[in-house]
Amino acid sequence: MIAARRPNSPLISRPARRSVAASAAPGQSNGNGNGNGAAPAPLAEPLVVGAAKRVEAGCGQRRAARIVTLNRGETDESERNRQRLLDRLMHSETRGAISRAANEYLEAGFEFPLEQAVQLQLLEHFDESRARDAIIALTRLLQEEAPAKVPILTQRLRRLEEYADEAQSREAAAELRRSLRN
Repeated sequence: MIAARRPNSPLISRPARRSVAASAAPGQSNGNGNGNGAAPAPLAEPLVVGAAKRVEAGCGQRRAARIVTLNRGETDESERNRQRLLDRLMHSETRGAISRAANEYLEAGFEFPLEQAVQLQLLEHFDESRARDAIIALTRLLQEEAPAKVPILTQRLRRLEEYADEAQSREAAAELRRSLRN
């Protein structure tokens, strides 16, 4: 048996080996509960060794374990709802599904997390202002960390650059795409 222990915790000794072999056949019970007629083997040493010595030496102070309880209430329900809506957004595949999921997320009163995967999904939103906001967020994120999915990001930026209705969106997508090449 392998067990981890905290520093300064008492050592636990192993129980003595039993000399009685295990059998699948039931034996005669002598009233001690083990069914084989033999008395149980006593432990070689007490299980806690050194605890009394530690108390006598003045090291009796031990850290108490902290048990943290979660508040079950409105915030927990709100967080579950946020996570459910965010999962729905992240697993959406078509532009229409992404747009609907993103709109529901915003209508629930949440802000999109500043993560590359979420912002990458938002590039597919039908509303170009949402896609432009995602480009701005991705620009900030990519200054701090390397891009996660370069081919997908490049493809979505190229689509925005070519087919976006607003000039601002086209320019922002082109600028971010150029910065990826450098």
